[in-house]
Amino acid sequence: MKVIGLTGGTGSGKSVVSGLLEKAGAVIVDADKISREIMEIGKPAYQEIVCYFGDGILQQDGCIFRKKLGEIVFQDAEKLAFLNKCTHKYIAQEMEKQIAHAKAENQAICIVLDAPLLFEAGLEKICDAVWVVYAAENVRVSRIMQRDGISEELAKARIANQKTWAEYQSLSDLVLDNSQDTTHLQKQVEKALQTI
Repeated sequence: MKVIGLTGGTGSGKSVVSGLLEKAGAVIVDADKISREIMEIGKPAYQEIVCYFGDGILQQDGCIFRKKLGEIVFQDAEKLAFLNKCTHKYIAQEMEKQIAHAKAENQAICIVLDAPLLFEAGLEKICDAVWVVYAAENVRVSRIMQRDGISEELAKARIANQKTWAEYQSLSDLVLDNSQDTTHLQKQVEKALQTI
């Protein structure tokens, strides 16, 4: 069973593509979901993150306030690098467990690693192919602002802290253009699935 790495910049629409692939019969291993889980109280990354960033990133119940943490790291490259280094090892471990489980079940057309930081975490090494989701920057900015309830300036800062489009394109085996409507995207996904 093939493992497809699905990545792309924030706001490109990876979750939409991931949803289409899941409907088509793929098993989705979601890095963002795993990231949230490993940062819960008592989980592996929690203590490391709180020790580094301090109690100011915590909500009253002791949980990490992810929006506040995001605002901090997306404006400070050094802090973002620490957060990535801290979480990537735990995310990779959990993804490998989920891949092994999906392969043992052997009931899917493929396994999709939905991972915004696929290359940064070194996860492309365990993929048979890498698909990148593209969307024009203005489209991405608008989506991020709407999704996260943040300013245009903050949305652009998040984009600036990620790989450039040229870098994504050079590292991918296939590009899915999500700048238009869902019908246009669906056709591309169907065509891509024929290659596996």
